[in-house]
Amino acid sequence: MGNRRITRSDKKVDVKPTISESLKTTLYKLAEICDEPVKDVTERLCNTGAVSEIIIEEIRKWFRRDYRWNNTITMGYPERPKLRITVHPNKGKVTIKFKQRDFDQLSVLAFSLDITPTTAAAVLIRVTLGNKRFMQWYLSKYLSHLEEMKIREIYRLLKL
Repeated sequence: MGNRRITRSDKKVDVKPTISESLKTTLYKLAEICDEPVKDVTERLCNTGAVSEIIIEEIRKWFRRDYRWNNTITMGYPERPKLRITVHPNKGKVTIKFKQRDFDQLSVLAFSLDITPTTAAAVLIRVTLGNKRFMQWYLSKYLSHLEEMKIREIYRLLKL
């Protein structure tokens, strides 16, 4: 009767987005250069991308519902075509473990885009790694401890 299990307050939520093999390779190389686990790099990219003005500016054209981050609301329009993600036959999954509050933010973004949180994570990975301005900001904020040679290697990897 009193044997119910208690859930940890800091329990993480597993998300496994499907991305192209080339994007997955890029992610793994980035993590290797940074000397960090892939799941940490990917989690940080998604978390910062979900609230980054640069990234929101790029994906706002797909918002079908309003999206709120910080003190800004971006209007969504239901008549916009639904975002479709096509992943070619060469695809793979990457595992990300989000803290509950970060997963909630991802879910809000996914709701605004009218897609699942898993697909929203895949969109964030693709858009963050492909956005030059965001990656330059990201490298200066989170990877400033890396030596110049590694930063140049990241620039070459991401073609920045």
